[in-house]
Amino acid sequence: MKYKLMLGTLCIPLIALAVVTQLYVLMPVSINLLLFVQHASAQNIGLLTSLFGIFYAIGLIIWGSLSDRIGKDLTLIIGLLLLAGVSFVVPLLQDFYLLLFARAVQGFCAASFPPVALAWVSINLPESSRPKAISMISCAFLLAATIGQWLGSFLITNTLFYAMWLLGGIYACGAIIFYCYRLKGEQNNLALPGTSLLSIFSKLPNILTNKKLFPIYICSVFVLLSFVALYSVLHRSSLINLVPTLRTIGIFAMLFSLTAGYLFKLIKPSYVLAIALCLMAISLLIHTFYLLDYLNSPFILYLFHFILIVGLAYAVPSMIVCISTQSELTDRGIATSLYTCILFIGASLGAFLPTLFNPPILLTVLSILLLLCAIQLIIKDFYL
Repeated sequence: MKYKLMLGTLCIPLIALAVVTQLYVLMPVSINLLLFVQHASAQNIGLLTSLFGIFYAIGLIIWGSLSDRIGKDLTLIIGLLLLAGVSFVVPLLQDFYLLLFARAVQGFCAASFPPVALAWVSINLPESSRPKAISMISCAFLLAATIGQWLGSFLITNTLFYAMWLLGGIYACGAIIFYCYRLKGEQNNLALPGTSLLSIFSKLPNILTNKKLFPIYICSVFVLLSFVALYSVLHRSSLINLVPTLRTIGIFAMLFSLTAGYLFKLIKPSYVLAIALCLMAISLLIHTFYLLDYLNSPFILYLFHFILIVGLAYAVPSMIVCISTQSELTDRGIATSLYTCILFIGASLGAFLPTLFNPPILLTVLSILLLLCAIQLIIKDFYL
């Protein structure tokens, strides 16, 4: 049990941070990549991140389904080994199109870890330790957005070797750790070897429309969508000079996710989620007032940005706990994968929608939708 606790509360969060970092590591260094990647241009260099994200979303469902068939431990070992191998190869590729293909494969392999690791924690750790582990993993997912960009800007100048080989080494060590755990023969995988992938995929509609899970999936669409949309808007607004300070505030606020496990002992996770969504809705609306020049005090903006990120920091682990406790034990892998996929789709829409709609109107609508999500959670708890 001590070995399981060490895996769930230390190793898995660190590996999760390294895995999700791949989503962001190339974002701040697009100009640097043009110096040493052949056939790359300012117009197509962004595809190295976009294609990674697309195949990451696809892989979430496939790996989650596979884990229900062959077991969580074996899926984590295979996925981390493949991700490590691709990460070691990526720096050797100087041609843009080969690198683009490798990034697509890398995104697909990276998708093997987050949902399966969350399912592993929900299955293997005792109920008393589960919320703490989920909070730490959620914090790692959130911090990866900032740490990934920092790591890329620090390590990537005229080569990808340092960044990719450092991350690849972490993935390889993670695979070895899970292999050693598997050798101990204590794994609890709930593998269903007699079940085909097709039958697992056929469960998706029923899981998605489950009365207990559907409200959580609705919330997962708008949580990261609102966060990413806000930052996309801020970069195009008169508030752009305040973004570095807001990011710093956000890093500290994200650490509140580590306390979610203790909060869940006092308040039901679905109620924590409803409160977090209300905080996000109010804070997002305050940001809209600043975009419209109705408010101009930086202090109030910093305060409500802190509240917004605290709401996000509690919303993400709350949704994970709700999914893991309200889904059937044998469907937990695919249910968690579906949640992660929807969450990531929301984040992708958040980067795209500000280019289509008027920013203040978009943020106002998102504020209303977040509030409606909170209301439907309370209604669901009342009737179910």
